[in-house]
Amino acid sequence: MTRNIYALLVGIDEYVSPVPALKGCVNDITAIAEYLSGRVASDRYKLHLRTLLNQDATRQAIIDGFRQHLCQASSEDVAFFYYAGHGSQEQSPQEFWALEPDRLDETVVCYDSRSLGGWDLADKELAKLITQVAEKNPHIAIILDCCHSGSGTRGDLETEIAVRKAAIDRRQRPLDSFIFSLAEVGQLSSRSLEKNSTGWTLPRGQHILLAACRDIEEAKEYNADGQSRGAFSYFLLDTLKKANGSLSYRDLFKRTNALVRAKVTAQSPQIEATVMGDLEQAFLGGAIASRISYFTVSYDKDQSWVIDGGTIHGIPQPATDETTILALFPFDTPSEQLRQLSAAIGEAQVIKVLPQLSKVQISGVDDLNLDMTFKAVITSLPLPPKGVLIVGEELGINLARKALQTVGPQNQHSLYVREVVTPETAEFKLIVRDGEYLITRPADDRPLVAPIRGYNSATAWQAIQRLEHIARWTNIAELSSPATSRIRPDAVQMIIYREEQEFLNAEIRLEYRQVNGRWQKPPFKIKLQNTSTRPLYCAVLDLTQQYKVDSGLFEAGGVWLQPKQEAWALGGQTIYAEIPYELLTQGVSEYTDIYKLIVSTSEFDARLLEQDKLDLRHTIRALGGRQKGTLNRLMHQIQTRKLTTILDDEEYDDWVTSQIVITTVRPQPSIPRGDENLILATGVRLRSHPSLKANARLITVTQSTRDLGSSILPPMLQSTRLGIQSFQFPVTRGLEQTGNVLELTQVDNSSVVTPAQPLKLIVDTPLRPQEKLLPISYDDLPLGYARSTLDGKTEIVLERLTEPVSESSGYLGRSIRIFFALIRETQ
Repeated sequence: MTRNIYALLVGIDEYVSPVPALKGCVNDITAIAEYLSGRVASDRYKLHLRTLLNQDATRQAIIDGFRQHLCQASSEDVAFFYYAGHGSQEQSPQEFWALEPDRLDETVVCYDSRSLGGWDLADKELAKLITQVAEKNPHIAIILDCCHSGSGTRGDLETEIAVRKAAIDRRQRPLDSFIFSLAEVGQLSSRSLEKNSTGWTLPRGQHILLAACRDIEEAKEYNADGQSRGAFSYFLLDTLKKANGSLSYRDLFKRTNALVRAKVTAQSPQIEATVMGDLEQAFLGGAIASRISYFTVSYDKDQSWVIDGGTIHGIPQPATDETTILALFPFDTPSEQLRQLSAAIGEAQVIKVLPQLSKVQISGVDDLNLDMTFKAVITSLPLPPKGVLIVGEELGINLARKALQTVGPQNQHSLYVREVVTPETAEFKLIVRDGEYLITRPADDRPLVAPIRGYNSATAWQAIQRLEHIARWTNIAELSSPATSRIRPDAVQMIIYREEQEFLNAEIRLEYRQVNGRWQKPPFKIKLQNTSTRPLYCAVLDLTQQYKVDSGLFEAGGVWLQPKQEAWALGGQTIYAEIPYELLTQGVSEYTDIYKLIVSTSEFDARLLEQDKLDLRHTIRALGGRQKGTLNRLMHQIQTRKLTTILDDEEYDDWVTSQIVITTVRPQPSIPRGDENLILATGVRLRSHPSLKANARLITVTQSTRDLGSSILPPMLQSTRLGIQSFQFPVTRGLEQTGNVLELTQVDNSSVVTPAQPLKLIVDTPLRPQEKLLPISYDDLPLGYARSTLDGKTEIVLERLTEPVSESSGYLGRSIRIFFALIRETQ
């Protein structure tokens, strides 16, 4: 029986004024449409696509898309909704206040939402539409690449940070403008709707939701292959392309989450299921076709020589001088003999990647003619240097460029990073200003590590070495196999145990506990279990927040697992999650490790990927003679950048990867009483207050997002006026940057902060003569003042606080965010 997939794909870059335009949403939808068209198993499923782009994506067209298109799905079918565009909030009618403590509805912004008489599509309306689709009990999947909890930009990367000036829709929306009747309002209560960590209030009817970020975060833009894309959409689709067949929702989320967390700051994708067991279901109910274990090479009259794999199959685009290389075999070669690369009769290099095909250049084949057909396996993947955009002051830029040209072996150009001149081709940005080198992602100015002070040869060299180190770490985080792997993604399960409880989640939070007045590190254990019917070699890498890569969880870097066999990391010993002491002293309260599992049919040496934390000497492990597979050679290439030739007895390795993110948390400290101070970060102290009860920490908030609200950065800090920017609290040592926002959580008596009893911060660095610092609320309300002290420090005096806001994420409770505007006087 043929099943149906009804897909409604909505992408909006161009909006009716005053909503600002976006960049990559249409690209996101075009890419997912190509993937579905090329990878859905056409022998078992019939795909029905309805795509709404830009002006076609009106509010009524989206509603009709649900009711006329998705509602056709029956119990054996799939209903799939994908939205990429602006998210926002709007004033919630009084009837919904029980669901919305902040009295704001979450919304998606349709093309005409903000035109005269137009409205956003509220989460309550989305809930009703999903309920209508669910009446026939189809498999329902929803993907939202947007956010709604604050103000945002998708980022004009040519400038510092672009601005979206549109705010939360503050109009009082009449109840009769919603798609449900007045009689249905009573049904949209806490009994039929639920709010989760994504912030979306959706029905409890059975469905699976993947969202770009938490409700207090931002959905950021990402530049890939010369295109503007949503970071979440890009890595989600990258994961789908590189999987052979259907991933479970849990496995799809694991890799997507790890890549987003590794490549983008302050964005944590979310997955929700009304029935938790549904996370083990295959994506879109198993509709994605599996590939055979090789590619076919043939002559095409329009494209010349091609392989039957393109972007939808995970073939990467050629970059600089590197590309995908395949070994060619006679077409009658049995599949099991394709591992013996010595039997290859030629080689093919990919020269152009199309959606479903890739053009190749063939070499080494005797008497090549156009009637020939070959089987091919990938033996080498491109690992081009990461692009870095260098901007700022000429003196520092020239020193950095010189270091970039001489930091490599024998004073050659860097092997790991190269300078690019456009933000679209940059992986990193080196900002050279105010006598400092600052390393960021191109989409925002949040530092990845602490600044390097001063312009000289040594500091420029250190900046480039840090970029190289982070680039190597990033390559390892991205490491994944092509889509022809025959190993199931869940063939080996990595299971986290905490206090005898089993965790399979893609992201796990472990908290310190206080015992007898002392902080105790959270213990856990890691177990690997081979659920397949074949022996598999496994290794687990720990990729730390300090850009260290460690393979020491198993002796010799890895372990063979026979079918149904299991093995414990460190022989079953307890592992203690911790925040490094040097970061704790700087006020860092969360620390992330990515545990990356690599599974292969052949033994490999994971120790080839090891590197120490940032700023320690980089040593390279020699490529041993014991393991001679393509995976081993790829690992050696990541750390050395050396392209080695295929050995006579080299084997083709079949391999897959998976990952789990563990975030270690030390609970936020409370504001002290008496004469004590709270150290928020190195050089930043919060003085005691006699009456205020709250927890405090410094966080970083940036302005790169797919959200249209106004509660992330205040309008003053969204301004493009010269001389006003968000103040970044400084770091005097260490590798971690602090933040630009003071966050108070679990607040229950904000009114006790007054001019007579202010709350004070002391910053160890002084303001410059031409600078002023103003603490403000997200509504631009001045909350106090700042002044320089006689001992060369800066004192920030908060004379009032705003009312706390209830966070739907729960653990923050009632919170207040205090922003700081640095105003530079211009001549």
